[in-house]
Amino acid sequence: MNNTANAPVAEAANGVKRVDRLARLIEKVMADKESVELYYNGEITREESHARGVRFARTV
Repeated sequence: MNNTANAPVAEAANGVKRVDRLARLIEKVMADKESVELYYNGEITREESHARGVRFARTV
Protein backbone atom coordinates (compact mmCIF):
# COMPACT_ATOMS: atom_id res chain seq x y z
CA MET A 1 0.00 0.00 0.00
CA ASN A 2 1.42 3.35 -1.02
CA ASN A 3 1.07 6.20 1.40
CA THR A 4 1.18 9.60 -0.18
CA ALA A 5 2.58 12.50 1.76
CA ASN A 6 0.40 15.50 2.41
CA ALA A 7 1.93 18.75 1.25
CA PRO A 8 2.35 21.28 4.03
CA VAL A 9 -0.08 24.16 3.97
CA ALA A 10 1.46 27.51 4.81
CA GLU A 11 -0.47 30.08 6.77
CA ALA A 12 -0.52 33.70 5.70
CA ALA A 13 0.16 36.52 8.15
CA ASN A 14 -3.57 37.02 8.76
CA GLY A 15 -4.02 33.34 9.70
CA VAL A 16 -5.75 32.22 6.47
CA LYS A 17 -4.43 28.95 5.07
CA ARG A 18 -2.82 29.20 1.65
CA VAL A 19 -2.65 26.25 -0.74
CA ASP A 20 0.77 25.82 -2.28
CA ARG A 21 1.41 26.37 -5.97
CA LEU A 22 1.82 22.69 -6.80
CA ALA A 23 -1.62 21.86 -5.43
CA ARG A 24 -3.17 24.70 -7.45
CA LEU A 25 -1.39 23.47 -10.59
CA ILE A 26 -2.69 19.93 -10.07
CA GLU A 27 -6.23 21.24 -9.55
CA LYS A 28 -5.97 23.26 -12.80
CA VAL A 29 -4.68 20.26 -14.76
CA MET A 30 -7.49 18.05 -13.45
CA ALA A 31 -10.11 20.70 -14.33
CA ASP A 32 -8.63 21.03 -17.84
CA LYS A 33 -8.67 17.24 -18.27
CA GLU A 34 -12.32 17.14 -17.26
CA SER A 35 -13.15 19.92 -19.73
CA VAL A 36 -11.42 18.08 -22.58
CA GLU A 37 -13.28 14.88 -21.76
CA LEU A 38 -16.60 16.75 -21.69
CA TYR A 39 -15.80 18.31 -25.09
CA TYR A 40 -14.91 14.98 -26.72
CA ASN A 41 -18.04 13.37 -25.25
CA GLY A 42 -20.10 16.14 -26.88
CA GLU A 43 -21.38 17.54 -23.59
CA ILE A 44 -19.91 21.04 -24.08
CA THR A 45 -19.10 23.09 -27.16
CA ARG A 46 -15.74 24.48 -28.29
CA GLU A 47 -16.82 27.95 -27.14
CA GLU A 48 -17.62 26.62 -23.67
CA SER A 49 -14.22 24.96 -23.48
CA HIS A 50 -12.60 28.24 -24.53
CA ALA A 51 -14.52 30.00 -21.76
CA ARG A 52 -13.05 27.50 -19.30
CA GLY A 53 -9.56 28.35 -20.55
CA VAL A 54 -8.98 25.22 -22.64
CA ARG A 55 -7.67 25.82 -26.16
CA PHE A 56 -6.99 23.18 -28.80
CA ALA A 57 -3.86 23.54 -30.91
CA ARG A 58 -3.82 22.75 -34.59
CA THR A 59 -1.20 20.23 -35.66
CA VAL A 60 1.02 21.04 -38.58
